[in-house]
Amino acid sequence: MRLNNKVAIITGGASGMGRGAAEIFAKEGCAVIIAGRRKSEGKAVASMINEEGGKAEFIQTDVSKSNQVQELMEETVNLYGKVNILFNNAGINNHVRGNPDEEREEDFDSIISTNLKGAFLCIKFVVPLMIKEGGGSIINNSSVLDSAAAHTSSAAYHMSKGGMAMLTKKACIAYAKYNIRVNTIQPGAIATEMSKIKWENLDNKDIIETRESIQPLQLMGHPYDVGYAALYFASDESKFVTGSSLLVDGGMSASIA
Repeated sequence: MRLNNKVAIITGGASGMGRGAAEIFAKEGCAVIIAGRRKSEGKAVASMINEEGGKAEFIQTDVSKSNQVQELMEETVNLYGKVNILFNNAGINNHVRGNPDEEREEDFDSIISTNLKGAFLCIKFVVPLMIKEGGGSIINNSSVLDSAAAHTSSAAYHMSKGGMAMLTKKACIAYAKYNIRVNTIQPGAIATEMSKIKWENLDNKDIIETRESIQPLQLMGHPYDVGYAALYFASDESKFVTGSSLLVDGGMSASIA
């Protein structure tokens, strides 16, 4: 198993790409902490993983709150003794679209706090734990939109993801000496609650046809597609990879560059 005896924290793990990664990590022998705000959904995912022979726990966490992130780290160590992998996946867009003059300040604050500050806090408090273990892997889930603004998404969302890309580079340089690798995934159109498309509807003809104008591959991405990218960065297969970014976007970046 590629992650045997490893312990991973996955933020935003109750649904979408976080849930997809949690399922994949568990099947590869990893003990998974699902961190998120939604208690019932998070517990359900953890229960499903445990019923299928994996090992998972849910810890209710708002990653924008420093004290809750510290408690997340402490509880993880109490449960499993260590942290080897962090998947900074928690993210929101508040279904906001528009330019800076059109966005509400409260939406801006909410998006930046969850998407960017949350990743910063998780890195801040997980690094000492990874140093104790002789290294680790931090994976930041950004977006194909972290370097392209020619899209209808909100200014705050673009900024949060662009900041995530720079956070990866800074952390990569800072922690390489501790054998902590830091990488980014840049998803494109993935079937999640944020995109308002359910996993089971991926073969819907109308959904596939909407891909024609924005990406070469006529598919809608599945959360597992991102989960497998995260698995690569989490495993020793990427032991010589840090500060890198992996596009999982059906070619969208080539179309909007």
